[in-house]
Amino acid sequence: MSLKHWLIEVRVPFLLLPLVLSLVGGVLAYSEGSFDPLTFAAFTAVLVLLHITVNTLNEYKDDSTGIDHNQRHRSVFNGGTGMIQAGFVRPKDVLAVSLSCATIALALGLWVVWVAGLILLPLLALGMTFALLYTHIFARRMLGEVAAGLGLGFLPVLGAYMVQTGGISSGCLVLATAAGLLTFNLLLLNEFPDTEADRNGGRRNIVLRFGLSKAAWIYTLLNAAVYLMLLVFAVLGTIPALSALGLLTVPLAYQAASSALHWTESTSVFASGLKKNVMVVLVTQILIVVGIFSSILL
Repeated sequence: MSLKHWLIEVRVPFLLLPLVLSLVGGVLAYSEGSFDPLTFAAFTAVLVLLHITVNTLNEYKDDSTGIDHNQRHRSVFNGGTGMIQAGFVRPKDVLAVSLSCATIALALGLWVVWVAGLILLPLLALGMTFALLYTHIFARRMLGEVAAGLGLGFLPVLGAYMVQTGGISSGCLVLATAAGLLTFNLLLLNEFPDTEADRNGGRRNIVLRFGLSKAAWIYTLLNAAVYLMLLVFAVLGTIPALSALGLLTVPLAYQAASSALHWTESTSVFASGLKKNVMVVLVTQILIVVGIFSSILL
């Protein structure tokens, strides 16, 4: 077992998502005059640890149910890392890493709650619930996309903001909702190549329930809703005007939606759409951060 294999196992490149989402909530709070570097760093660490928990628990469970053994369209974006199946890491070690990260996240999260206020306790409880039960419960009851959208999108932005301000604002709710919808879609599109393996492994999700065509339209409409939200609420002044920089990813979103609407089982073709999907999520949030920070400077 090498460090390289473990870096792949925990999906290090995808840990950029919790960092960026924490920045969205943190920089919004900063724009309103509230920011403490220590609590920001601690909350961000909690998000990263819970993200690792989700990734590794998902790998462990999908190995035990056979989902990752039956993948015909595995890529860097879907189908698991393949590290367990290749024998590079042991299932019991993956489970140990997952539970260790969850334990550290809980301890650090409780410290953040103690410092920032009990109002954050429900968010910590929800975050822990989504992280620990995503694969075992939510993904098997057609709630996987909702759990991902809330636990890996909405709550991180909301929590990062509340850690600094102790409350909720309309602007924060707008940006948290946008993040939640994008993260919902991140999982949704990744499910397209996994339909056969997910069905055989006992999962239930939107793609399996409604079919590829309807799922593609759900994906497309949710992306459109995000951009409409950014435009409308930036014009209304609910969020900083330059948050609308997030609209610059519309061409990427169009390409990702096109790949969904014209689904092909060709791994190389659809992998391009999955890559665009990841870029939509990350780059949109980064541009929002840049926009808010630019508003502060101006």
